[in-house]
Amino acid sequence: MNTISSLLVSAHQDALLAEAAAQRLAKASKPQVDRSNRLADAAKSLWSLLSGPAERPNALPTLTNYPYRG
Repeated sequence: MNTISSLLVSAHQDALLAEAAAQRLAKASKPQVDRSNRLADAAKSLWSLLSGPAERPNALPTLTNYPYRG
């Protein structure tokens, strides 16, 4: 391989590595959001919607005088 082209490729790789390191550093400095807490809260709210008092009326209508009941 040509010496100049290998130097250009090496310089480009160094620039890419430096950019990736800068992005990792910027990402590490951001505060992390606790995803497990958000998932637990979503599961708890879903469970509270599904579990309720047993005497709650059904949301389905009654099928009295329905012409297509079999």
